[in-house]
Amino acid sequence: MNEHSLEVLSQYEISVEKTARGRGTYLIWSDKSIYQLFEYNGTDTRLGFLRRLLTYIVEAGFENVDILYETKEGELYSKDYAGNKYILKKYFNGRECDIKKNSDILSAVEALANIHNLTSNIKDEELRGYDIMSPSLIEQYGKHNREMKRVRTYIRNKNRRTRFEYDILHKFDEYYEYASQAYNSLIESDYLDIKKQAIDALSICHGTYNHHNIVMCEDSVAVINFDHANINMQLEDLYFFFRKLMEKHDWDVNLGNEIIDKYSGIRPINDKEWKIFKVMLMYPEKYWKILNRYSNSRKSWIPDKNESKLQAVYDKQQKKMDFIKEIWS
Repeated sequence: MNEHSLEVLSQYEISVEKTARGRGTYLIWSDKSIYQLFEYNGTDTRLGFLRRLLTYIVEAGFENVDILYETKEGELYSKDYAGNKYILKKYFNGRECDIKKNSDILSAVEALANIHNLTSNIKDEELRGYDIMSPSLIEQYGKHNREMKRVRTYIRNKNRRTRFEYDILHKFDEYYEYASQAYNSLIESDYLDIKKQAIDALSICHGTYNHHNIVMCEDSVAVINFDHANINMQLEDLYFFFRKLMEKHDWDVNLGNEIIDKYSGIRPINDKEWKIFKVMLMYPEKYWKILNRYSNSRKSWIPDKNESKLQAVYDKQQKKMDFIKEIWS
């Protein structure tokens, strides 16, 4: 974005007092509020879904989300002279959730549970009409497992291998077994029934619930960037936040229990759902991601960063398995 992007502000019913460049955005101060201007490259369907969803969440009682503002003509985006699209969102003045602070973590979990309660059974046919679904985890795990096997076959057939490639092969059977067990356990679980129930109830997931999208305001918590929101089993939101957080905290059992207790105390989770949550944690997602990145890169050049990430996965695997055993013992 450049300063020419600000020309589109004349298309909105706001009185601009000052502007400042942000990371890929502009902050806009008016006499009434603070806004963020973003360039938008998505579809009109996604934008319509996002607008209706955020409006629903605010009307349901959770006001701290970055709602979209329409132009004077009632459009969800503005256009500059070159045809580039821009969207205007509400801005929250606060700091990013600090994942080193337990109080921030638990506040973020509380916000997630509250949003999930509000959006677990939506009676809104307009939202249903957008039909924005998340793919099945069974399909995803099956695809990931096939990709992992292709990487192993490729490395095995090489005449010369790097240290990184030897390290992949060294642990491959162990991690592929984790992946296979998770895949089979998911098929044998009630996952398909629970996912169907979530879709029928128009249950909403944020899609990328992490500390970057949680703003700690002076006396409240704001949740932003619903750009990847979808109709899905809400347990996937909790898993996404939980896994990333626990990796940062070396799978600390006490913290894990606090998070689970905080969430389930607001939005209860039944035994069938917890079994699925356990399966998701078992799946070696970080290992697959490293192999997938390797497969999609120039395989003759392996960044040191990938090697260190692979070793980090190996180092933390036992802690992760101990955590799962402790929680579900």
